[in-house]
Amino acid sequence: MEHVERYLQTFTTLQADGLERLAGIFAADARFKDPFNDVRGLAAITRIFAHMFATTQHSRFMIVDHALAGNTLFIRWDYHFQTLKGERWEIPGTSVVRFNAAGLAVEHVDYWDPAEHIYSKLPVLGWGMRWLRGKLTAS
Repeated sequence: MEHVERYLQTFTTLQADGLERLAGIFAADARFKDPFNDVRGLAAITRIFAHMFATTQHSRFMIVDHALAGNTLFIRWDYHFQTLKGERWEIPGTSVVRFNAAGLAVEHVDYWDPAEHIYSKLPVLGWGMRWLRGKLTAS
């Protein structure tokens, strides 16, 4: 369980100037997938987080809940940040993380809805998505 606590602690305290800490929780050839990325390797994973910190302010992950089943960790989280213009956002999501025998993550897959939490907030695209949602809703 020590590797689980280290993993959770790393994500809840991660900062732009501490990305080298990712090497302590990911295997060198780990896979990271989210709605925008599907990469393999520690260098590529680090670039994703560097980009996140470069394009947001006050980024932080808050763990809502987690459960471990064998070598698989399930995490429910809320991602809080501000845009570079100062707008506050919150995105809820879930991660599924598989660990190797050494306690390092070999796969981290994030599940969250970019349509609801990003696209719908964009001016033109948001209007179109709200219209489409209204047409597809069973009410």
